[in-house]
Amino acid sequence: MKTGILLAALFAATAACAQGAAPEDSGHAPAAGSPWSLDDCIGYAQRNNIDVQRRSLQVEKNEVELSTARYSRLPDLNASVGYQAAFGRGTGEDNTYKSGTVQTGSFDVSASMPLFQGMRINHRIKAGKLDLAAAVQDLERAREDVAINVMTLYLEVLYNKEMVGVAERQLALSTQQAERSRALAAAGKQPESAVYESDALVAGNRMTLTQARNDLQLALLNLSQALNRESAAGFDIVDPALDSVGLAALHRLGSADEIYAYAAENRPHIKAEQLRLESSEHSVKIARAELYPSLSLRGGYGTGIYSNSSIAGFWPQFRKNGSESVGVSLNVPIFNRRATRNGIRTAQIAVRSQQLAITEAERELRKLIEQAWYNADASYAKYRSAEAASASARVAFAYEERKAEAGRSTVFDFNDAKTRLEKAEAEAVQAKYEFVFRSKILDFYRGKPLRL
Repeated sequence: MKTGILLAALFAATAACAQGAAPEDSGHAPAAGSPWSLDDCIGYAQRNNIDVQRRSLQVEKNEVELSTARYSRLPDLNASVGYQAAFGRGTGEDNTYKSGTVQTGSFDVSASMPLFQGMRINHRIKAGKLDLAAAVQDLERAREDVAINVMTLYLEVLYNKEMVGVAERQLALSTQQAERSRALAAAGKQPESAVYESDALVAGNRMTLTQARNDLQLALLNLSQALNRESAAGFDIVDPALDSVGLAALHRLGSADEIYAYAAENRPHIKAEQLRLESSEHSVKIARAELYPSLSLRGGYGTGIYSNSSIAGFWPQFRKNGSESVGVSLNVPIFNRRATRNGIRTAQIAVRSQQLAITEAERELRKLIEQAWYNADASYAKYRSAEAASASARVAFAYEERKAEAGRSTVFDFNDAKTRLEKAEAEAVQAKYEFVFRSKILDFYRGKPLRL
């Protein structure tokens, strides 16, 4: 099907950067047997799409990483318990060797807290916040890609529904002509061959209708599978009113510059790249922090129990043998084979690389918006021309049909006029949905919900 291929190609060309405000989640799926609106389809697909769920898990992962960075300010606390049995000569509590079996036990508690690490923790927290915000934008982009895909398949279903209508009307016309040919042949006004030609036309139109219905069922199946529904049985969609007045309203395209100005500030893809640039700048500061000394506060408590001690009892030994410690440690980096300097250079290269990524994304966005704007404008002109051609074909067919009713038209003339009408109607339907798709892409860029 030509338009199905066309819409799929349009989605492939625009889904990478065509982000905008997707409709709000419409809640639960419609009741069984009820048709699905575009909002229903998009909301259901976004809740069940695997890529969206994967992006949600990435957001959760970034939240955990940010929590880890925040808690790194706090002191750590560790405890250890040990037991040892020595046979023969062993060390006692007075640190002298004694013969016999000596059992010893130890208990230690230690804590340490970073006092200064070159502002490394602060920058890690700030970078973690930016990475989390970028992950949220990636999630929004995935939701919007799903919305674009669903809208594409939804319009394909609508197109195939209208093509079924075109085929049904053509079959009805050819059936009327076949009945007319039989009556005229019976009256001796047409040869018997005209009846066979009319029957052949009916058979061809019936086959076209069968194919159109099959295409509609396949389009519904594709949409249902894109929503990750268990079965396409009983699945149908709402037919929106897409009349000439509504299509004329869609033609209020605005300017490409205005659309780009909004998109550059609000599209999740661009915002995610900008957030990653800020995060990479903090990564440079984290790498620079390795050049500064680090200061830590440490403290601990330890005690020991000895089986050959002169002090009897567990708790008396525990209290008497205990010792506390507190101290400050300063670590000054002097030379680490230029690992720190190279780490800084690597982080700076990542910043420049991210700057290029933003530039590339912005240029690609502008290019796609300009192409979408000109394509939408051209597709509306194509739609108007196709509508005019369809109207002319209907007038020409009506004239030929009146001739056929009077017996002054041959089957070949009637079939030729009907074929031209069928082609004109099909082209008008195709042009209409091509324009709707392209105009909705522009609405998506400017932040409008995808609704029909």
